[in-house]
Amino acid sequence: MPSADPETLLNHALDVADRELAFLMEGQVDEAAALAEDRAQLIEGAWKAGTLQELKPLREKLVQLQSMQGRLTEEARKLHAQVRDELARSRQESRRHAGYGNSLKTTPSFTRFLSKRG
Repeated sequence: MPSADPETLLNHALDVADRELAFLMEGQVDEAAALAEDRAQLIEGAWKAGTLQELKPLREKLVQLQSMQGRLTEEARKLHAQVRDELARSRQESRRHAGYGNSLKTTPSFTRFLSKRG
């Protein structure tokens, strides 16, 4: 990552956060996770690149990033709830199918211990 001024890095982090949110909304978690790491590096780079006096004017950008983080977290929680619900439905289906399997097992009309001759 080339050295850049903090404002440029924060602008780029906001762009990455927008793409990350789009991926989360589409359910593409792996791509979103990669972008989250990139975004974290950009924010860390902006923090290290500027002094406190240089970062004060960028307060608005930082507030925007904080707001975006809230939206990302909300979307991730929605995905988590969807996955949890799908897993619960899958478990229920498995139990239901197992129940059908048990009821369809037939017992032989004779046992192997009975004599076939009568």
